[in-house]
This record gives sequence, structure tokens and C-alpha cells, in this order.
Amino acid sequence: MSRLSFVCRLLAATAFAVALLLGLGDAPRAAATDDRLQFTATTLSGAPFNGASLQGKPAVLWFWTPWCPYCNAEAPGVSRVAAANPGVTFVGVAAHSDVGAMANFVSKYNLNFTTLNDADGAIWARYGVPWQPAYVFYRADGSSTFVNNPTSAMPQDELAARVAALR
Repeated sequence: MSRLSFVCRLLAATAFAVALLLGLGDAPRAAATDDRLQFTATTLSGAPFNGASLQGKPAVLWFWTPWCPYCNAEAPGVSRVAAANPGVTFVGVAAHSDVGAMANFVSKYNLNFTTLNDADGAIWARYGVPWQPAYVFYRADGSSTFVNNPTSAMPQDELAARVAALR
């Protein structure tokens, strides 16, 4: 084998190994795991909820409080977008209030998806949510995007576009 042939084969083997390490091969990749989903909570109706149940699924966590004017402004849009996207799991994470006020908010805006009672803010802290409203958008591959705008509600068309991008 000539020196040039050896160098060419070595370079080809190295390029192949790098491609495999970078995930450029055809092998399917496992969904990324997010340790933040390793929590248990209680829904507003008192049922247990395991955050790990969202792993590997497109999902939206919506962090809100019933007294937040921006949360109240965006709630009708959240309800509509959730209803229009049955393949995406929506979970409300309500905090910093009593269960009665949270339940009234859910009823007022016809939020027909799971809402967690995070009265002590433990899930909010887990995600580093400094204020409401906030969202975490999970893609099926386990990657996520955190969105927090303390000075306005997310417009329904923006929410719909972000949810469509999860599929």
C-alpha cells in the first residue's frame, strides 16, 4: 500500500468516525431526557400527575397565576390553541394563589387540559420561572424552548405557530 493510499484511507476512516460521533449517521437517536420533568404534582382536581409522562411527546407547559392581567389576556387564546392541537399535550402550572381562585380561572376560560396546583411554586422554581406568564415548549425529541415575557401576553397567532413547530 502506498503512503498516499494509506493517508487517504486514514482520512476517510476519521471522517466516518467524526460523522458518527456528530450524529450524522442514519441510526435513530433516543429522545433527550430533561431532568426538570422528574417531578410529581397534584392537579387542581386532586389527581396525581407525573411530569415524566410528558417525556418524548410534544407538550406545552404554561405557567400562570389567576391574578395576572397578562395571563387573563392570553387564556382564551391558550384554550383555543390547545383545543385545536390534540396531538400536543398542554399542562397549566398555576401558582402563587389558592385552589379556589385557580379553579375559577380554569372554569372562566374553559381550559380543558390538565392544570397543576403549584401553590408553593416548586415546579416554577424547577424551571427557573421568575414571573408569569411563561411557557416551556417541548418537542418530541426532548428539546425545549423557554419563553417568558413579563410585559405582555403572547398573541394567539404566535402561540399557534410555536405549537405547530413542535410537530
